[in-house]
Amino acid sequence: MPGPRYRIYYMPIECTLPAPVETRGRFAAVTIRFARYNGYLGRRTKASMVQLTDSFDRKMDYLRISVTDRCNFRCQYCMPEDIQFQDKSHILTLEEILIFAEACLQLGVTKVRVTGGEPLVRRGVVWLVEQLKKLGFHDLTMTTNGFLLKENLDGLVEAGLDRINISLDTLQPEKFAFITRRNHFEKVWDAIMAALETPLSPVKINAVAMRGVNDDEIADMAKLTFEYPMHVRFIELMPLNGDTDGSRFKSLFISGKEILERAQEELGDLTEIEPDDPAAPADEFKFEGAPGTFGVITPVSEPFCARCSRLRLTADGKIHPCLLTDLDVPVKDAIRSPEPIPAIHEVLWHTARIKPPAGLTLPEESRNRTMSQIGG
Repeated sequence: MPGPRYRIYYMPIECTLPAPVETRGRFAAVTIRFARYNGYLGRRTKASMVQLTDSFDRKMDYLRISVTDRCNFRCQYCMPEDIQFQDKSHILTLEEILIFAEACLQLGVTKVRVTGGEPLVRRGVVWLVEQLKKLGFHDLTMTTNGFLLKENLDGLVEAGLDRINISLDTLQPEKFAFITRRNHFEKVWDAIMAALETPLSPVKINAVAMRGVNDDEIADMAKLTFEYPMHVRFIELMPLNGDTDGSRFKSLFISGKEILERAQEELGDLTEIEPDDPAAPADEFKFEGAPGTFGVITPVSEPFCARCSRLRLTADGKIHPCLLTDLDVPVKDAIRSPEPIPAIHEVLWHTARIKPPAGLTLPEESRNRTMSQIGG
């Protein structure tokens, strides 16, 4: 008996975006103002809904989608100042991303995070969020540096975004300029304050801890949880080919254990919070009387590989099954094939089979891709 067949439909519609969106690949002959992704037409069989799991029986239910490798910041731990970006012709279209996302949804992926580079520099990303929500993902989130967030907040809320993470490594404008190589602290802070007034509140703040750079602000960052409904998390520095690898990584690294100890020295005891998601990477805590939470993410000192549930789609069409390895599985050809859904399923199962039990966290084993090219 033949398996289920799928068709992908693209229909021209009017839209309110300020600029046209390109179409490429096998859809290059279609000239449209924008496109509406209507999904596949076909029947879903029981077999097509088997939960994607890897060789170590880890459930793969969380997809991180990098929509671009470009960014308007140059954070030292994320990308070199002189980074060479991918030619735009190599980047997946938004419609192609949706095809891949729907294939993942059929295999039990229920959570999606939109990342970059900086996702809000990608034209049409708010439309993408809306279409992902319509597909039926249970949890739809975004990580952003906040620079373009304020002007996109209403659109993201209307599109159905559930939560947002904002990267902020310091509360000092001069230090912000040093870390990001851009002088935009006030605009990012204004965006955070604006987000707190939307349904996206409470807002998650991600800070990368670096000894001698921002570790003197651990307590100050933690104090934000007393003033606002924020979830502040310090992330251990990782050796991912920014400008913080090798010997510099060793001097900058500070462990999650030390971060928690230093926060408690000044602000009092922390009470651990039971996570809603057992696969969540953050260890979350709460200070007494604080509306927000404080936590650490420890991929280097205390790796959480045993509970990893993540797959990453890079902007150039590769599946990255582990953040701390260089393993990439090309999926662009499957996405652009005549029968993309079953072809993508085949690649996903192959990726799950070769997903390693753990990553490589030694600074000497630097990666070929930067954090910005993987999507965090």
